Amino acid sequence: MSLPPLPRPLKLILAAFLLLAGAVSVINPLFESTDEIRHYRYVRHLITQHTLPVQGAEEARSQSHHPPLYYALSALASAAVPCPHTAEYRQPPNPFWGYRNWAVGVDNKLQYLHLADERFPYRHGYLAAMIPRWVNVLLGAITVWLTWALARRLRPDAPPLAWGAAALVAFTPQFIYLSAAMTNDILAAAMGTAVVLQSVIVCQDGLSRRAALRLGLLYGLALLTKLHLAALGAILLLAIARTPATRRREKLATAGIALGIAALLAGWWFVRNWRLYGDPTGLTMVNQLWAGRSAAGNWWALWQGWPYLWSSLWGRFGYGQIPLPRSLYLGWLLFTVLGLGGYLRPRPACPRLARGAALLGVTVLLFVLIVAYYILIQPAGAMGRFLFPAWPSFAVLLAHGWARLVSPKSAALGLSWGLGGLAVVALGGYLLPAVTYPPTGGTLPAGAVVQYGDVARMAAITVAPSQLHPGEPLFVTVAWLPLRQTPGPLTVYIHLTDEAGVLVAQRDTWPGLGRAPTTAWHPGRVFRDTYRVDLPETAYTPDTLSVQVGLYDETGRQPVYDQDARLLGDGVTVGTATLLPPENAPVPNPLHENFNNEVTLVGYHIEPRVLTAGSTLTLTLYWQATPQRRQDYFVFAQVLDAQWHVWGSKDGPGPAWGHGEIVRDVRRITIIPQTPPGSYPIQVGVFSAPTGRLSLLAPDGRPLDDHVTLGPVRVLAAK
Repeated sequence: MSLPPLPRPLKLILAAFLLLAGAVSVINPLFESTDEIRHYRYVRHLITQHTLPVQGAEEARSQSHHPPLYYALSALASAAVPCPHTAEYRQPPNPFWGYRNWAVGVDNKLQYLHLADERFPYRHGYLAAMIPRWVNVLLGAITVWLTWALARRLRPDAPPLAWGAAALVAFTPQFIYLSAAMTNDILAAAMGTAVVLQSVIVCQDGLSRRAALRLGLLYGLALLTKLHLAALGAILLLAIARTPATRRREKLATAGIALGIAALLAGWWFVRNWRLYGDPTGLTMVNQLWAGRSAAGNWWALWQGWPYLWSSLWGRFGYGQIPLPRSLYLGWLLFTVLGLGGYLRPRPACPRLARGAALLGVTVLLFVLIVAYYILIQPAGAMGRFLFPAWPSFAVLLAHGWARLVSPKSAALGLSWGLGGLAVVALGGYLLPAVTYPPTGGTLPAGAVVQYGDVARMAAITVAPSQLHPGEPLFVTVAWLPLRQTPGPLTVYIHLTDEAGVLVAQRDTWPGLGRAPTTAWHPGRVFRDTYRVDLPETAYTPDTLSVQVGLYDETGRQPVYDQDARLLGDGVTVGTATLLPPENAPVPNPLHENFNNEVTLVGYHIEPRVLTAGSTLTLTLYWQATPQRRQDYFVFAQVLDAQWHVWGSKDGPGPAWGHGEIVRDVRRITIIPQTPPGSYPIQVGVFSAPTGRLSLLAPDGRPLDDHVTLGPVRVLAAK
């Protein structure tokens, strides 16, 4: 296979890709990419134990079900670097990771605690973890080059089309992101493209012994990269079958040589799986260990999984908790639909192009079907990276579609500049802020400044909005001035307390919304945090909420001092907010808690909300029955603690259920005299003797629980 010299535009595309992927590999903290820590354990297992890991036998889970080629390359590249990490390496987790993980933003997008040793010059072995990332950067560049070579093969008469297709792959944000991480998906993309390219060459130029050897070698290496690349065998055989003017015997001989070489290279892996797991693929054990399921009856998973598959193909970083704005995904969809629409425009027939393009189309369709099947059997199957082996083939087809709408050069320039700009926006505008230390600078704003021990000073900036309703968020903005780093991470808490002294809502997180743990603080550099606190829909109204901010660790809360060094306590009130009932509500504290589509709790009232142990409170419930109600039900109302100890209850028949009208249900609950002082929620549910408790349903009909939580009430010590 001979190719022309690299054109200048391709060199620029490769340089831009290496710059972007190299920068992401350094900026994105270690182990934050999908399964990266498990890929790292695989590499460390090869280095420290000189054997392949066995599924289910690891103390800490690795990606041991994958063939070893990527891990062997990474082990060879990093083995000489001193590193204390074993195959059981664990990174300290961020306990607040994943908060509102579907939302675009910076709130707790980091899964782990990261220390200074992980940054350049990568002390205590972390250089050994960076090298597999840089191996992937090179593999990503090779994939971009292979994409160019594939497109050049199909349309040697249109050079811009080739570097336009290369730009599409090079500037896909998710491809850049994973090329900067530890994963075998980039090698899978490279090997998949290499097999397709060689298949196109065979399909166009005819069979030869050298072509058969190349096909077998590349397919064998693909089998040692990732299991689903076995599907490339169908592409290989299709290319041989479509070779023009070749005898059947020669085709069979070529197929036998190619498959035989692949078997010599990779057959041992399937024999090993058979001996260990009784299954040459090892998928039986994968499904047992990774919550697999039967494909039958899971068609709903396809419908549910396609949006995530599409977003994670273009750019959804981390474990999916760093999404991009929906408008970008819709833009990429429009771009794809328009490009494919180019094939509706008639063009002169070109048999050479048609044979190669058909192979690319079959490749794309084949991997879409494979991923669809994986979605049916695995909860985590809707991952766009699983389509990477076919992504360069699709890029070539899409670039060609655009070239049918405009000139090849215009299409290539549009792909390069348009997608390159979007890649910079996605990585610089959304990934970078989510994974790096918050912006610093300036001084603490004027106003009341307090100090938490010898750790930090803080000034409150805003509490907004000043008025809100149940179910709405409150935003608390403060400015921190770190004074020193701490041995362990301290946690910020934000408490919303009502007039009765009852804790209504709270939010706990590391400072910087997970990006600035106190173990990595930059002393003397001010940064700002805005904390979102979600009010429960069952919050009691009307009320005035007091907003308190503090710092704590496992030893307790940090003492708070004012500017004159006077002790204020272990937290400071930074503002208030008024909690209002919805306008024109027909009942107090309106709700819509649906019990099995039969009865709905539409409101409640508690009087009093602060009482002593041994006293009695009055709980008024407002119900609305539906025509689907099958019988009269009982209602339970229980005052209980976090350990499910009941400190007061009133169970009994429900009200005189009607059909559609709202009915009152008054229950008097006496608190047990021995009840410890504290805040206690009230659980309410519906039940019957023959059927048990009715399920509380979500708006989409999913069962959520068998009760709703109201209140809480505050219990004081008995007099």
